[in-house]
Amino acid sequence: MKQLIKIIAISIALLTPMAAHAATLSLVGGQSGVTLPSNFSGASHLQLTGLQANVDQVTVFNSTNTNEGLALSGPATVRFDYLGKEAGYINKAIELAGFGILFSTDSDLPGTSSVTVSLTPNANGLLPFKFTTSGGGGQEAENGNIDNPLAIAFSALSNDGRSIIALFGDGAGDHDFDDMAIRISVVPLPPALLLFGGALLGLGWLGRRKNQV
Repeated sequence: MKQLIKIIAISIALLTPMAAHAATLSLVGGQSGVTLPSNFSGASHLQLTGLQANVDQVTVFNSTNTNEGLALSGPATVRFDYLGKEAGYINKAIELAGFGILFSTDSDLPGTSSVTVSLTPNANGLLPFKFTTSGGGGQEAENGNIDNPLAIAFSALSNDGRSIIALFGDGAGDHDFDDMAIRISVVPLPPALLLFGGALLGLGWLGRRKNQV
């Protein structure tokens, strides 16, 4: 039993660096250092973002930023949270790898809607998601391929590189990036999974050693 515990402990130690180096988010390209305008509705409709007009800075992507946007370093479990909107159009956030519509401004409530999915980067290394709007003929703002005059603005990344806020500008003419807001987070590997994985590795090692004897 002591030998098994020792082997499991070693296995967990081997797995821990893998968890520490789990996938992260990053921004590729775009116009950085843009201060949120005075008409950004952070104090009213988008309180959950924690962002403030005339204070916080974002990185903006539009139709000129082809194949640029929010990158994902590898396969990961990603959580999307709906944070709010200030828009007359019906806007939607959509995951492009099979799940489909994440949130819609006409049916989801900020702070109560979240979706977790397993994702891999697309061919350009970007997170596969987009925003759509009922205005302007149904244009789309796909991460890496945005129709004019739509835009996506991203907040600063969290310190660990695993969480960011995406702000959608639906082209209504106000250029305030508050027409839909979502938080995107890479979910870290749960400690229980590390224990389970360590146990499996330990049992597998003991089984192989027994067969060799």
